[in-house]
Amino acid sequence: MRSLAAALTASFLLAGCAGGPRPHPVSGHGAAAWEIPAEALHTQRLYRVHYSGPEGEGSFKVTLRLTSPERYQLQAVDPVGRSLWSLDVTHSQGLFLNHRNRSSCIFEGSFDLSGIALGPFPLLTLPSLLIGRVPSTPAEPPQQHGSQTSFHDAAGRVWTAVLGGDGVVQSWTLAEAGAPSIWWVRSEGWTILSDRERNVQVRWREVLREPLEGNPAALEAPSGYRAGPCRNPALSEDPEGEAPEPPDGSP
Repeated sequence: MRSLAAALTASFLLAGCAGGPRPHPVSGHGAAAWEIPAEALHTQRLYRVHYSGPEGEGSFKVTLRLTSPERYQLQAVDPVGRSLWSLDVTHSQGLFLNHRNRSSCIFEGSFDLSGIALGPFPLLTLPSLLIGRVPSTPAEPPQQHGSQTSFHDAAGRVWTAVLGGDGVVQSWTLAEAGAPSIWWVRSEGWTILSDRERNVQVRWREVLREPLEGNPAALEAPSGYRAGPCRNPALSEDPEGEAPEPPDGSP
């Protein structure tokens, strides 16, 4: 997640997006904290996202189209509708399109672009992160203490979540080497992700939710897009040597 140049982040951070009535959080009745409830499937959701980190700060909009835990799309645009990036995932493989520099790459397993600031998490857990579930699964039976659930993942990290009476995840923390490194919490209508190691905070809120009919058509790299490995630093460079736009909200 930390492997691409910070220039990619700066080119994605553009300001503003109108708010609106906020949909209610996804309930968790009958689902574990790390599972996506059935009510969240076959929906498309619009999020307003705000990023703050070493590269600066700014806002953009993200649409999540979710048909199943293993099939979804993410598309990000700036406030005037210009495409920034797209991600199309089927099972554990995803096509990433960087529309700003006309490039494409294929992810397998995990999504680790520092410019997107939605990680470090496996590809198949990004919808869980956005809709407010725990973006990991237990490698051994979880421990339950009242409203708090904790478990170890396959990497030995410790996840601790606090659930409300309706099964809604209210907060979670990720601890590595015995110390918390990432926090997630609901606060005043926003969900907030704080990464101490990267000195990054991402806030988002869902502003629109609609049913999704059928399976969205698979994305393809448009003609003229450069293809390469996702961790290739060249994919973070703007074409023709142009400097990335500053993350100050200017168009």
